[in-house]
Amino acid sequence: MQIILLATILIGFMPNLTSAQKLTLAHVAINPGQGLFWVVRDSGLLAKHGLSGDVVFIPGSPRTVQTLLAGDIDYAVVGAPAFLRARMQGADVVVLSSLSGFVSQRVVLRLDSPITSFKELRGKTIGITQYGSAGDAFLRAGLRKFGIKESEVVILQLGGTTNVAQALEGGKIEVGVLGESSSLLFYRGKAKPFKGGSSKEMGFTGLDAPLGTTERKIKSDRDAVARFIRAYVEAIHYFKTNKAGTVRILQKYMRGLSEEHLGMWYDDYKDSLKPLPYPDEEGLRSELEQINAPKSPPPSHYINVTFLDEIKKSGFVEKERRASRHVV
Repeated sequence: MQIILLATILIGFMPNLTSAQKLTLAHVAINPGQGLFWVVRDSGLLAKHGLSGDVVFIPGSPRTVQTLLAGDIDYAVVGAPAFLRARMQGADVVVLSSLSGFVSQRVVLRLDSPITSFKELRGKTIGITQYGSAGDAFLRAGLRKFGIKESEVVILQLGGTTNVAQALEGGKIEVGVLGESSSLLFYRGKAKPFKGGSSKEMGFTGLDAPLGTTERKIKSDRDAVARFIRAYVEAIHYFKTNKAGTVRILQKYMRGLSEEHLGMWYDDYKDSLKPLPYPDEEGLRSELEQINAPKSPPPSHYINVTFLDEIKKSGFVEKERRASRHVV
């Protein structure tokens, strides 16, 4: 009788022990910020919360948001303008988090380019990933800031960050717009930054690496979404406090980048990560202005921070901070 009872109890627990809910996580660029999907999976944090996942690379933010809305992926990290435009058009996409209040977009130059000012961009062909992407919105806002008409440049859609990088490296274009991935070109000596051409230098706040899903996913399984966000926040803590482990994970997917260069990139980036990644409302308003939508609904229309609120109320972040301070 006791054996039968024990078997019954074990069978009741078997689904939790043997099966994990499978997720598909999509990102649009190869860099540490978007690499948090790799960290949350390969560190074992997804499994800790009863989840598993495939991480897929889909070039171009608008294309990735379309895939999210089609139900082919569960979560995506893309440029904010793609999320915002989709939401403005009635889609049920919603932003759950953002890693910092500054976007990482910047103007990148071919190594032999003599360009030193924005005015010298007139007449140039400028490579971007996709129309409607974060880089596209950033570029058009930058042109407006310096009084350059869009008709005075050629904005060339190349399909993805890898394509823009290859076009710069191969000398096919002189000017491109890239996010955090531009650092990879700088470290390799394949391109150079345009001084004064980053979003931070131009004072453009925004949402860096915003994470989003759909409202229908939240309604269908809120508990699973809560567990994923908990794992994601724990991955940020892992990233900020475990350099060796993080670099080891990132290096698996960023082949060709030396451990030294990846360590430098990690050091430059980790302090910008917010332990609790609330989407910055000022940054969101700035993003809306950059896409010429200043009279759109308020920030609350585009975001859902209830999951982060629950984590904050639990005291998890403060507990982890105290634990980190006591680690020798």
